[in-house]
Amino acid sequence: MWVKKVLKSFRYALEGLKYTVVTQRNMRIHFFVALAVLLLSLYLPLNKMEVLVLFVTIILVIFAELINTAIEAVVDMITEEFHPLAKIAKDVAAGAVLLTAGLAVIVGLSVFYPYLNQLFHMVWTQSPTKPNIGLAAIIVFDFFFTLLLKGWFHRMGKKEWEPSMIISVAFCVATLVVALIWNLMITFLVYFLTTLLLVLRFRMDGNRVAILFGAIIGILVAVVGFQWL
Repeated sequence: MWVKKVLKSFRYALEGLKYTVVTQRNMRIHFFVALAVLLLSLYLPLNKMEVLVLFVTIILVIFAELINTAIEAVVDMITEEFHPLAKIAKDVAAGAVLLTAGLAVIVGLSVFYPYLNQLFHMVWTQSPTKPNIGLAAIIVFDFFFTLLLKGWFHRMGKKEWEPSMIISVAFCVATLVVALIWNLMITFLVYFLTTLLLVLRFRMDGNRVAILFGAIIGILVAVVGFQWL
C-alpha cells in the first residue's frame, strides 16, 4: 500500500512539473538554458565541484519558478479581481525567481568564463583596430539602411516588419565596441546592456518581430562594415 502512495506522489510531482513547463514560458526558458549549460559542461573539462555548483544552481532556479507558479495559482484561485495583497504576493514570488536567475548568471560566468575566454581567443584571432572615421560611417549607414527598410516594409503594407531604429543603432554600436576591444568580459557586459534595452522595448512595444529584426540588422551591418575597415 505504501508503495502505491509513493508512486502516486511521484506521479503528482511529475504532473506539477509538466503543468509548469506547458503553461509557463519562463519555465521553458529555464529548461532550455539548463539543457544548454549541461551540454556545454559535457564539452568543457569541468571538475566535480564546478559541475555540482551548476546542478545546485539550476535546481534553485527551477525550484523558485515552481514556487512562483504555485503562488500565482493560489492567488488566482482566491480572487480574480485586482487586490494589492495579491499583487504583492505575485511580485514577491517573481522577485525570488529574479534573484535565483541572477545568481545562476553569476555562477555560470564564474564557472565558464576561463574556458570560454580561451575558446574566444582561439576562434576569433585578429589584430586590434584603431578607432577611425569609418566607424561613424558604419553607424550612419546602419541608420539610413534601417530607415530604407522601414519605408520599404511600410509601402508593402507590412508594418509589423518595420525594424526598430533605436534597437538597430544600439546593436550596431555595441557590436562595433565589441569588435574594437575584443574582450570576452566586455562582450558580455556590452550585450547585457543592449539586452536590457531589448527587454525594455519589449515591455513598451508589443511588436517583437520589428525589435528583433532591428537587432539583427544592427549586428549584421556592424560585422560586415567592420570587415571593410
